[in-house]
Amino acid sequence: MKAHQGSISTASFFYDGLRAASLGSDASVRIWDVTLGSPLGRYAVCNGSEVARGMVTGRVDNNLLCFGDLNGNVAIYDVREPKPVQKITFPSAVSALALSKTDKILAVAAGSVVQSWDFSAQKFHDYGTSQDLHLHYKVITGLFIEQHPITDEEVLLSVSLDKLVKFTSLLDGKELYQLQCSSPLTAIGVTPKCGSLVIGGEHGFVKIKHYDSKIDTFVSASSEGQNKVSSSDTEDPYMSLLSQFSKPNKGDRFMSMKMNEWLEVPLTGSRRAPRDWFSPEKFKATERPYVPLIHQKTEISRSGQSFYSQTLTNTYNRVDVLLRRFNHSRALTLALTYRSWMRRFKRKTIPTPQYCLNLALAVVRELIRRDTLVAAIAGRDNRQLEYIFGFIYNNIWRKDSSAVCLELYHCILNTYTAEELMKTRGFAKVTRLLELTSSNFYALSRIVDTIVYQSRDLPHSKNEQVVESMYNYSSSNSENSPECKETSVTNKRRKLNVT
Repeated sequence: MKAHQGSISTASFFYDGLRAASLGSDASVRIWDVTLGSPLGRYAVCNGSEVARGMVTGRVDNNLLCFGDLNGNVAIYDVREPKPVQKITFPSAVSALALSKTDKILAVAAGSVVQSWDFSAQKFHDYGTSQDLHLHYKVITGLFIEQHPITDEEVLLSVSLDKLVKFTSLLDGKELYQLQCSSPLTAIGVTPKCGSLVIGGEHGFVKIKHYDSKIDTFVSASSEGQNKVSSSDTEDPYMSLLSQFSKPNKGDRFMSMKMNEWLEVPLTGSRRAPRDWFSPEKFKATERPYVPLIHQKTEISRSGQSFYSQTLTNTYNRVDVLLRRFNHSRALTLALTYRSWMRRFKRKTIPTPQYCLNLALAVVRELIRRDTLVAAIAGRDNRQLEYIFGFIYNNIWRKDSSAVCLELYHCILNTYTAEELMKTRGFAKVTRLLELTSSNFYALSRIVDTIVYQSRDLPHSKNEQVVESMYNYSSSNSENSPECKETSVTNKRRKLNVT
């Protein structure tokens, strides 16, 4: 049956197992009778265009339903009533929710911060000096609360786009354990008392971990109880695939096919191009021609000579999908490097510089509105910081982009240390440009003050004396010029054009 208009982001059973709730991209939550498959109710998530992302049902209470939207609003419902029982507002978009086993605490992830709402006390739980738990440096995409296998205290499990799984004590906010994976993580599931974990991420990444009481840690399902790190935890699957193709005399059934046979096989992953990828003339000219690795989303023609890019409208759709999935780092990278990326891969449709500038400004402003710009900038190496500084250096002089460039610059200063920034050449260039711009504005302001207010009684510094002498020199030359004429009867003020 068709439940929603568009995709369904979350679905969950109630505690009784007779009803279920589904959250769709049409900004609505629907309640269903599992036995009959008929709808029981519908709730509007929000009035705006920002749809909800996180939803959770009661683990003890059969009528408890909570969901949050990208505007930072969390609504708590009793499904027997048409209006929400309570609403909580957060400064940034809500990305994940989790309820404790007794339904007394609601954990809410807003960006990279988690807060715990206590239903009985009607306030957020205090963790020392703050109510916030800064668990990750990128957006948290999944939460789950379960009992500790030894102490039976409640443990908060969180996954994020920073490729980390963290185990945190819900009582005092202390980090207990941490796992690192090879892909950005998007979902997590836990059995009672953390016996087993299933972790899901991008590019089809799935990892299962089992708790081993003998060594008091989590081991991979494929390690058979040995305390060893699996290669899939640290090795990128794409790099593993490329290493297999780079071996000498490695046979590949796709390379032995012709173009028609190659296109008939469903493209389920990355594979080598067919043997007639090149024209006969080009194949004879090169003894060992390079056969490219075709990825799943690559579009090729049957002639095998060119790649065709998507339209410019689809670019906005792609960025919008990344933002709705909280892939803020990828959205910012795509927006800042889209034109160079199109040129490097020799796309047929190259966007104009103004189009790329508007795309980058729109993404940065949206990240600022969501309060996730810090998470999008954090965790980058020197090469990735270079093109951000390059964007600032090339566009900070523009009237429509100067404020955005300054916000990017200050965000980088607050995120990275001085030692890390000194290793980047772009940082020195942008800093020098801002210093020169500041000194030029100061000199111009002194000239304007001297022209308009004739403030000669104020104390002068060394720089002010230089500016004053520049003005006096230009004034003396203008008085001797025959083209300069008085515009008033008195000699107190002259009409000058300052550009």
